[in-house]
Amino acid sequence: MALVVGVMLWLLLRPAIDIAVAGLTQTLIRAFEHPRVTRLVVDDHQVQVRRSDFRSDSGIPTVSLTENNFNLIVLLALYLALPRPFSRRQLERLFMGCCVLYLTQTLNLMFHVKTLYATGLGEWSQQSYSDLARNVFGFGRYFTDLPGRFSFPFLIWLGFNWEVVMRMLRPGEEDKD
Repeated sequence: MALVVGVMLWLLLRPAIDIAVAGLTQTLIRAFEHPRVTRLVVDDHQVQVRRSDFRSDSGIPTVSLTENNFNLIVLLALYLALPRPFSRRQLERLFMGCCVLYLTQTLNLMFHVKTLYATGLGEWSQQSYSDLARNVFGFGRYFTDLPGRFSFPFLIWLGFNWEVVMRMLRPGEEDKD
């Protein structure tokens, strides 16, 4: 039941999450580029990577936001499966966990865009990014894609709910408060 509710909440919040993740990612990217040319445009759960210095006839690269933020379903399901999920304490932890997950989703999208710039634009990428930069952005992308995307919800949930989870694993022990 927690998973079904998690999916429904994600579907409901998804448009706002897409805009929020793309907005913070654009801010981070533009904070470190000179001149500021990157614009991320959300369209149908994808982000279009637009640069004002691209030729007008060049293709517009896109990144899927579905695979970027579906891990919210896992986090929501884990929180809803805990005892008393609607208590003030659990709702506060859920909010904090969602904020941390939002930051990981933003980093993932940022690494996607920077990897596209560093490796996907041919000669321009070779001239504009060093081997070290290409490797750092590539590692960041693949780390936040593969192990990160699937482990972040569990680590965040466990980090904010360690004592609750440990109590669930040892049901015979009494609270010593």
